Amino acid sequence: MNGKQREWVEAFRSQQPLYHAFGQCMQRVLTTLLSERNIPINAITYRVKDPDALAEKLTRPGKDYEHLTEVTDLLGLRVVTNFADDVDRVVRVIDRHLDVDLDHSEDKRPYDPHWFGYSSVHRVCSLPAEMLAQPEYAQFAGLRCEIQVRSILQHAWAEIEHDLGYKVAGGIPNSLRRRFSMLAGLLELADDQFMLLRDELTLYSTRVVAQLQRNPESVALDPISLETFIRNSPLVQALDAEISQMRSRPLMGPTRAVLEARVEELQHLGVKNIKDLEAALEESQELVRSLARQIYRDDRRRGLPMSRGSCLSLLVQVLIGRLSSLAEIRTLLDRFNIGAPAVRDERAVLLKEMGEALRV
Repeated sequence: MNGKQREWVEAFRSQQPLYHAFGQCMQRVLTTLLSERNIPINAITYRVKDPDALAEKLTRPGKDYEHLTEVTDLLGLRVVTNFADDVDRVVRVIDRHLDVDLDHSEDKRPYDPHWFGYSSVHRVCSLPAEMLAQPEYAQFAGLRCEIQVRSILQHAWAEIEHDLGYKVAGGIPNSLRRRFSMLAGLLELADDQFMLLRDELTLYSTRVVAQLQRNPESVALDPISLETFIRNSPLVQALDAEISQMRSRPLMGPTRAVLEARVEELQHLGVKNIKDLEAALEESQELVRSLARQIYRDDRRRGLPMSRGSCLSLLVQVLIGRLSSLAEIRTLLDRFNIGAPAVRDERAVLLKEMGEALRV
């Protein structure tokens, strides 16, 4: 390494805090840009190049830099998407909102049908002039970063290839290259299948809305159909609104975990499809209201969000109360983790009394 290169390495060593600040800034900018456009992202990470790695790069054969700023990956960011087709969506956002050096950017996805391997889009970027004109970004003028965009399965391949491919001097021997290509092809196929599954689930969700209107008994109870029912049922919306007002808690969600728990509970209690659920809620709505008034008289969680479809949690308890014995009721309260353990005996008695009143 010559004197000029040593100066560059030491200069870069002194700039490590600045590049870390730049990395955090770019991470926030990308997160905001992609979130605003509802592009699902698995992770956005950054790393600042190690000065020793820079020294090694500067002395590689064929590398002849005139200035340190010509090294495009002093700061590297990685955007990992859930699906392969989201890579292009992310790249379009980057191209539109950042200052991209297309001469040093590259699409490294394989287009040769006979070759499988590393797949990623690289963009060399800096902040646009309008951002650099703002005081909080001015310190990053003249700095560039390399952004790599890939799907989570493409990322898995790149990480494994890097870990295995450089353990042998000179790369991978020819005898093993075919197996690497086969594995890369499997991951590419998996990417395609995940996208198909996503699209089919989206189509299923669309069809469920129509089926709920025409033929609810044909719609099996599952997390997707339950969420659709929660968002479209006037009775659910009315009951949720009453409970929300009673508890002084805003509505949100529901989350996937809540939906899965509710489906398990309702199916165990004999509710197999949306028509069954609709009928059970219609029949039990006054008991749901009564139960809400009794158990939420002193809600210690006022002001905190509550899940949409909370009335169905109360419906589950009303249905449990129809069981013949107090022991069965208590067993299901324990199984479904309903209420604090200290109050479950009291809750079981309340539900049994409500169930007996209904039978009378």
